[in-house]
Amino acid sequence: MAKVIKKFDIDLSNMRAASNTRNFSVIGDKNAIFSLEVKNEDGYYYDFTNKIFTSTKKRLKNRIIKSEFFNGSIVFPAVTDNDQYDIYLFAESIHDTVHAEYVESRFGDGTLDINSSQGSNSNLLQKVIYQYTDTTITIAGISPSGTQHSTGNFVGATFATDTITLGRGGTVGKVPFSITVTLAATKAMTILRQPSEGDLAAYATLTIGSGVAIDGDDIFDGTARSTDTVNGAVSETTLVTMDTAVASKMKVGDRVTGTGIPTGSVVTVFQIISTYVFRASEALESIGDGVTLTFTPPRYRRWSVDSSSSSIHKLGVGMQLLDSDNVIGAAHVSPFEDTTTYTTEINNPDGSVEEVTNTAINTSIPALETLGQKPTIVNGIITQQKGNFTLNTKVHGDLAGQDSVFYAYGPSAIKKIHNSDLVISDLKVELIPQTTTTTSAVSASATIPVADREGTIQNLSTVSGIGINPAVASPTVTNATADGAGNWTLSAAQTLESGVTLTLGNTSRSATITGNIEFKNLDDTNFNLYIDVEKFLSAS
Repeated sequence: MAKVIKKFDIDLSNMRAASNTRNFSVIGDKNAIFSLEVKNEDGYYYDFTNKIFTSTKKRLKNRIIKSEFFNGSIVFPAVTDNDQYDIYLFAESIHDTVHAEYVESRFGDGTLDINSSQGSNSNLLQKVIYQYTDTTITIAGISPSGTQHSTGNFVGATFATDTITLGRGGTVGKVPFSITVTLAATKAMTILRQPSEGDLAAYATLTIGSGVAIDGDDIFDGTARSTDTVNGAVSETTLVTMDTAVASKMKVGDRVTGTGIPTGSVVTVFQIISTYVFRASEALESIGDGVTLTFTPPRYRRWSVDSSSSSIHKLGVGMQLLDSDNVIGAAHVSPFEDTTTYTTEINNPDGSVEEVTNTAINTSIPALETLGQKPTIVNGIITQQKGNFTLNTKVHGDLAGQDSVFYAYGPSAIKKIHNSDLVISDLKVELIPQTTTTTSAVSASATIPVADREGTIQNLSTVSGIGINPAVASPTVTNATADGAGNWTLSAAQTLESGVTLTLGNTSRSATITGNIEFKNLDDTNFNLYIDVEKFLSAS
């Protein structure tokens, strides 16, 4: 009766660039005989005796399982570029040994997943391990409003970064980091609260395809883009000439309404023909010269992603959409349901009537849909998945074709983007003390001449220093933030010498954010993590 190799037990997870030792066990029937060969992508073989890779063909040959398992180890060297190791376990059939029954596993793209498959229908069982160069994580502060929309008081801020380089795969203990944010010279900030792990962010960038209408959803229920007047009567034609350049008034896909177009007709801009002429989606029967037409863009909650460089596989429910060209603050990835609520009456045996509220689901759309399209998988990892995503609210049709970002907050959401489990702890923000000096002496005056006025917020910034009247608790700066030399007006009169150093409290132009980051599993190439300063700092 044939002896069976039941299992090959080895850690097949990705390895870091440093040297790694992986233990293995060949589990099977007593006296089963196997051979083991390990080869790297450069064609070198592992020498089990000298524990090195060599150009000479080597293998662990005709080993006997003496008591249900055979233990050994493989030393993988440090690398400076990514490497792949193919592992071949042979059941020596000449010695009446076979592998366990084959159980096949495949990736989402239909290709064979050899590491998840079990057993073999031949004398060969194959596995693969990938070794990657170290990953550099760059940590920085970020202001989504300022970065994506160029709005808010964090515009013009600089964010000093901290970088951490770690081995890929496995667990990495706590690593401290420190970053700073510095506002523009005429801005100042104050602390609203201490940061938390929910302020940690990452984002995925996608090129959006086109809007996908949902049955029963009126995509033209938003605000009109513009209006313009017709130049020359229109009769039984799709071509319309306008008084103003059409490119400034409409876009392809906008709905066209106005006198002469039936209310129930959905006529859209089909094509921009020339400077003043557009083609409608259907022939217009009769529109008089000088009639005002209104152009309304579509709005969609469901969108396609079909670019060769974009993917929905990094999106997750709750991720916030922020687009530079269309200020969208409230939209996030979400499933959608259209429901109808109705009431029915139940006649009870005692003659009473009971009203019961029911909800019928008319339309149900998931947050993410692959539409049956297979993903692209490289080295066992999904690198692209085309499909549709859905938002919690409808957004402007001009989003089509734009490069947009989706923000994920908190460690669990970030895992979706960077395939890494992390813990962030001991987060703390501190204002960097802002100091200046008096440029001349003052006597019993609330007007204080200083070398630099930056870093203040009116009626919030306090001032301390030698000579500040201790009988007046924390006098405040009562005039607005400004830059350069000038006068501060304080809430209480002071008598100060020239050249005295004054320190601001409660506000500053700069802050330091510190913390510790720990990776339970790190499995991505170089990436950025951000701390959203808008969540816990207020700038003005």
